[in-house]
Amino acid sequence: MRRIDVLLSFLYPPACAGCARPLHAARAPRFCGTCLREFGSLIDACGRCAEPATAPLCLSCERRPPPYGRVFAAYPYRESAVLATALTHWKYHRAAAVGVALERAFVERLCAQNLCYDVVVPVPLHRTKLRQRGFNQAALLSRALVRAMPQAGRHAPGLLRRRRRAPQARLGRQARLRNVNDAFEVCGVVDGRSVLLVDDVFTTGATTIACCRALQAARAGSVDVAVLARTPRTAPS
Repeated sequence: MRRIDVLLSFLYPPACAGCARPLHAARAPRFCGTCLREFGSLIDACGRCAEPATAPLCLSCERRPPPYGRVFAAYPYRESAVLATALTHWKYHRAAAVGVALERAFVERLCAQNLCYDVVVPVPLHRTKLRQRGFNQAALLSRALVRAMPQAGRHAPGLLRRRRRAPQARLGRQARLRNVNDAFEVCGVVDGRSVLLVDDVFTTGATTIACCRALQAARAGSVDVAVLARTPRTAPS
């Protein structure tokens, strides 16, 4: 590190992306240990959809298996928590440093998983929303994962969102499923390949299911999912 960088880091140490406390040992935006502990962990979760469950599979996955093999979720999503606030600042206020910290937290948590796929595909934004926001958070998470874990697969923008629909956050589960029905199409070659689909938040799974069905229609060999945060739908079953 150059002397000027050492001096600047001493005078203006990087701050935690969650609580803004100085991080004297950090060289890039990240979260402090206190904020990461507040993120929490997913324990006693369904082995397929990561929904809270005391059995290996939740009742929903037992009764109607989803069109993906497994959801790898880094953290639980809780309203008004540090993670939820950070996601809001990143997505809607273009807080790039917060995004870098979230990417790092996502990758560090998933490093414990044995991820090995042919392609890593982000959930796409419609081109209108992409122009408005300026970036696709799922694509940034996907690229960060592949950079840190090359064995996870090759980043590939293999999906297009061909219709712009109402924001999912405003809708209930059934409305979400209808809202994204046939909204995606495959734009890459996935025939026979294993695919890891990446998104920021998994809530009802409507978007994930629509993407998986499009990939399966294009004859993907298998589809798993990796998300930064998982919103519990129900109490543990």
